[in-house]
Amino acid sequence: MRTNGFVGLMIAGICCFSTQILYSQSDFPVEPSNESEGVFRISNTSDYDGPAVDAVSFAPSSPRTSDISPIAMPEGGQYTSTEYYGGGVGGGEYYGPFEEYPQGDWVEDPYLEDTTYQRLGLVAGAAAVFVKPGFDTDTAFLTEDQTGPNTVTTSNDFPYNYQSAPRINLGVIDNEGLSAQVRWFQFEDDSSNGATAGENFIFFNGMPTKTATGGIAAGGQAGDFIQTSSNIKLYTIDVDLSQELNFERWQTTFGGGYRHASVSQQYSAVGTASGAAVSSNAGHRFDGNGIVVFGEARRPLGLFDRRTKGTSSLSFITSAKYAALWGNSKYAAEDQTPGPIAATAQTTSKKSLSITEVQIGMQADFVLQTGALVWVRAAWDGMWWSGAGSAASESGDLSLLGGSITLGMDW
Repeated sequence: MRTNGFVGLMIAGICCFSTQILYSQSDFPVEPSNESEGVFRISNTSDYDGPAVDAVSFAPSSPRTSDISPIAMPEGGQYTSTEYYGGGVGGGEYYGPFEEYPQGDWVEDPYLEDTTYQRLGLVAGAAAVFVKPGFDTDTAFLTEDQTGPNTVTTSNDFPYNYQSAPRINLGVIDNEGLSAQVRWFQFEDDSSNGATAGENFIFFNGMPTKTATGGIAAGGQAGDFIQTSSNIKLYTIDVDLSQELNFERWQTTFGGGYRHASVSQQYSAVGTASGAAVSSNAGHRFDGNGIVVFGEARRPLGLFDRRTKGTSSLSFITSAKYAALWGNSKYAAEDQTPGPIAATAQTTSKKSLSITEVQIGMQADFVLQTGALVWVRAAWDGMWWSGAGSAASESGDLSLLGGSITLGMDW
């Protein structure tokens, strides 16, 4: 599935969010009681002998805590910012201190100090991933040049380029950082290679097949040709739980769950041998289920800080994920040689496969007027499918290396 439309939608979404009016509230640094760095945000200000206040909210430094935890003020009261630091005279009395109010929904009565307010928020993200597939062995065809005194054998590989792929996550998160999410990633790409023979050139298909003939040989006279193609399709679906934990200024997330994955690859070669048509087709597919574990670490850099203390809008971020899968591998091949003679082969076997994913990049956070936390991440991505093979072979490893742009929101 080509994803140019998805990439365009991602870019449009980023532009849309960037036009929002951000950080419309004033920030006042206060040391919170939960030992997690953050700030109390004074919102809904108006001119009344200084910056009057209607409500106070806490903006925690957690990268995913989206509820701003507003605290209601008594009706009819107007408070200047100096009152929160023990000075000034306003139109009412503040029932503080800040630390006595928990994070959560609106507190209707500021006297309810012992009540805990919980709520679930939505967490979502969409990424455009740009990666290039790599293989241990991905031979399109072999060439034997017999024009000289010695035969020279040359390997011709498939020329792959960078291809875009979608990655989406959707779930719920509570105000303690516990999250349940569903994640989906899909990648598809294809490539081709071919040549036309001069005198004394012979072409062989990229890898031997499991049929009785073991593949094909093309060429033998001038004008013979070979044309090969390959195709790869894969996807993963995760259902997981994760928990956020803060260590000093490092903000981390750890989790794990269930993963289903599938990878299929196809190889095709057509050509002529001394003018006679030959062809070879082979393919294999793995479908498996297993477990996935992951960890993510985020470090605010203190650059372009709009939240005053501990919640920089720009952060360094890194993550690692590992999945172990068990399932079935199916293989099928058919070779057509002059005669015509057809040979086929089919096998099914049990197989295990592991997937390792690493991401390193930068993330920018933005708080909208609605209280939603929007973030944009640019990162280098690496994925290694151990045992996934190549188009013409079941053995070997597959890698997907490149970068990604992710737009996410916690609300």
